[in-house]
Amino acid sequence: MKSACFACMTNRYTQLRMKLTGKKRYFVMGFLALEIASLPAAAQVMHKVAFETPPIVSAVEIPTSEAGLKRFLVASNAGFSVEAQSMIGELSVSVHKSGEISGNRFGDKAQLPGEARACAMLTNTAPAAIYVADQKTAQSRGTVVSQAVVFEFRYDTAATPSITFTTDDTKAPPATSCSTSLS
Repeated sequence: MKSACFACMTNRYTQLRMKLTGKKRYFVMGFLALEIASLPAAAQVMHKVAFETPPIVSAVEIPTSEAGLKRFLVASNAGFSVEAQSMIGELSVSVHKSGEISGNRFGDKAQLPGEARACAMLTNTAPAAIYVADQKTAQSRGTVVSQAVVFEFRYDTAATPSITFTTDDTKAPPATSCSTSLS
């Protein structure tokens, strides 16, 4: 079967070679060379257009029974900001690069997206940026959970802040930094 197919291809090539004589051969070779030369330019265009990913931040709240505490598992492919609203008072932020959640590891291939600790004083209930991450959470390739970090927010037990993670360019104004010592 292979030899019959090979003979068929050889025969077809011989027929094509016989038809491409004189100037026709040069035109065909010229078009083939032009096509081959245009491949790197086409690949560059495809790389810029097809493989550009939009900035994404994904945050999942981790249930906790402790009052005055919210935890989020966060993964991003770009910098992002954290905004809080519907609260007046101090809100402290701690970022944990790696650890365990219910016996499952997280952050083994992650990096801190910004400062490890921050504190914000919210003076009104309007949205305010309480944390700015200048880089993605992923340090190297891996699963989403292995590239994720945990954000921990502590606040007055009477408060119920709404916390959102966003990559939008239209950021809320920054909150005032508080004077609480973070240990």
